[in-house]
Amino acid sequence: MNHLNTNAQAPSARALAYQALYDILEKGAYSNLRLQTALKKNHLKGPEAHLLTELVYGTLRKYKYLVWIISRLSSHPVKKIHPAVRILLCIGLYQLIYLSRIPESAAVNETVKIAKKITHPGNVRFINGVLRNFLRKKEQFELPKRESNPLLYDELFYNMPGWLVQKWQKELGPEKTDLILKAFNEVPDTFIRVNTLRTDTQSVLKLLSEKGVEAQQSDFYSPAIILKHGADQFFAEILNKGYASVQSVSSMIPPVVLSPEPGERVLDMCAAPGSKTTEMAELMNNEGHIDAWDLYDHRVQLIKESAHKLGIKIIHAEVQDSTVLNDSCNEEYDKVLLDAPCSGLGVLGHKLEIRWNRKEADIKEFPILQKKLISTAAHYVKHGGVLVYSTCTLNKQENESVVKWFIDNFTDFELEGFQLPNGKEYENGMATLWPDECHSDGFFIAKMKRR
Repeated sequence: MNHLNTNAQAPSARALAYQALYDILEKGAYSNLRLQTALKKNHLKGPEAHLLTELVYGTLRKYKYLVWIISRLSSHPVKKIHPAVRILLCIGLYQLIYLSRIPESAAVNETVKIAKKITHPGNVRFINGVLRNFLRKKEQFELPKRESNPLLYDELFYNMPGWLVQKWQKELGPEKTDLILKAFNEVPDTFIRVNTLRTDTQSVLKLLSEKGVEAQQSDFYSPAIILKHGADQFFAEILNKGYASVQSVSSMIPPVVLSPEPGERVLDMCAAPGSKTTEMAELMNNEGHIDAWDLYDHRVQLIKESAHKLGIKIIHAEVQDSTVLNDSCNEEYDKVLLDAPCSGLGVLGHKLEIRWNRKEADIKEFPILQKKLISTAAHYVKHGGVLVYSTCTLNKQENESVVKWFIDNFTDFELEGFQLPNGKEYENGMATLWPDECHSDGFFIAKMKRR
């Protein structure tokens, strides 16, 4: 029921959006990769490509509110509605509510047309009825008052799962939680990191300006550039020439805190797809040695491809399970970066699927893995060397608690204070980069030195 027959004719942007959303919400696909595949495979450009992108990201960004509307319009409980039907309704409603340039009749009729290809006539009538019912009653769908039901209001207004809203409010307070949720609901900026081995920030900014691309240097970190408007045509050219890499500015900070020097021996334990690995090579002026490990061969190939494109020679990428101690590497490295797998609660601004695919029970599993990884990392650091632990989550159990456990159990390590590129100091050796403050992903960084 969930798949379209796309052999007869080229599928429309709406049909492709449906299939992508089904794979993202029901099969755990990554939104950015799934969207890239759809665009490339179907050779979409211009308005159709824009509509597909808007429908996928827009529906994910407003998903909680759209499902709430369905619950108000349907006589069936939402949980009992088939996922394919629910997703089609969300796509139709998103167009009716947020895309004023699309005629209401087209939004309804095109959604029904897709439904006819994937489901039985009863569901087609149901979808048609719900969408037309919304058009009759659309003035009635105001959010509940925050005073009467604060949690429901926050869930719908910020489009976040209730368990996460409650968790942050309890740990961080209502004010900070509101700031974080607001930041996650702004359309995220696209950042690129200038490849300092080939060029410099001002030269890339000049190049972008000459091509009519609106861009500015980040005030958080100087090799980072924020792309604004007009980048679509020229964007790929900059990346293909190896002048820059796509990377959020928050993600650039762990290598800066690690501060690898030319000639040092460095390990990146969970390296793929390689953005931090290549950044470290740039900081080392392509002099020294970096081992980059990852669990899967296809991900190791991504590291190698990135290094080749950027002209980097010192990265040696290989398949390695970082949870298993490699005795041959004991006390081999001056610097070790452990950017650990995590719940991803700091990247909800652009990895929208995490909001809906991550469950509260899931996040309890990550500290177990993280402690195993950091325990192994400890053996690889030379005496006098540095270990940086980082995550892209905003969850104390995966961040401060893991570091405290490590320091308590590995007494030859101590936290070491550091300064961020923007001048802010963290004397206790731990920093949280909040999305509302750095206007990028949320990140956690801890720096530890081996005595």
